[in-house]
Order: sequence, then C-alpha cells, then structure tokens
Amino acid sequence: MDYPALWENKALGAASWKDVVKRGVSIARPVYAAQIALYQAYMELPAPALFTALNRDTMELHAELVPFDAHLAQEMSDRAVAVVRASEAGEWLPRAAAEPTAVLCCGGMAAGKWHAPCAWAGRCWGERRPGNAPVERFSRERAEPRP
Repeated sequence: MDYPALWENKALGAASWKDVVKRGVSIARPVYAAQIALYQAYMELPAPALFTALNRDTMELHAELVPFDAHLAQEMSDRAVAVVRASEAGEWLPRAAAEPTAVLCCGGMAAGKWHAPCAWAGRCWGERRPGNAPVERFSRERAEPRP
C-alpha cells in the first residue's frame, strides 16, 4: 500500500456492511466514495485510500483500497460551489423530490432500498424564503473548484 494515504472508517449495520463487502464501497455507498474522493483531492493524497468498515452487529472488519477518482472529486467540489453560490445569491436550488410525501423526504422503502427520513424536509417544504434559518458561512477559497 502506498503512503501517505487517507484512511476512512465507518461502522455499519449488518445489511449495509454485507452490501459493502459484496459490491465494494464505491458501488454500495456512493456518498462514502464521494467523501473519500474529496478528502483525497483537498488533502493532496492521490494514493489509494484505505477504507475500513466495522460491522456493528458482529464486530467483523472489512478493508479495501479505493483508488483516487479525480473526476468524482471535481464533480462533488463543483456541486458544493454551486450550492454556496446559490445560497449567497439568495437563490433556491431544485428539490430532490417533487412532493413532500416522497420517500426521499419522509423515509421508507423504494426500489428495494431503505431511505432514512431527510433531516431537512421540514425546512425544505416549509415556507421557502431566504434567511428563514441561519446559514454557516465558510471561506470561498476553500470551496473554489480546482482547474
């Protein structure tokens, strides 16, 4: 294993852990893969990351190397910059769902996969106006996409 390298560790329930073991983290949990790619990019760690997953139910451990995905890191960074810019301009981005009763908002099963309720559903489907909750600001330099 090349170093220095990023180490990302997650504790998962049995079903999620088995899915990661079977299909790999990049396919089974694309959000984790995006986190890994962003960390590798911004920390300038192009060596494959070590991803470990602990099965919370059995204490089994899974480990895999995740190659650096520069395209994914750039895509996720660009998405974050778009959100920051829209927020600064007082613009609202499109919702992920068309109705507040959607599984993505309320949680539940869809396409054989469990979705937890969205923590932001109340704010998203409540009164939509800029400034109805404080927004933490951060440095634009950290958020700018890399060439």
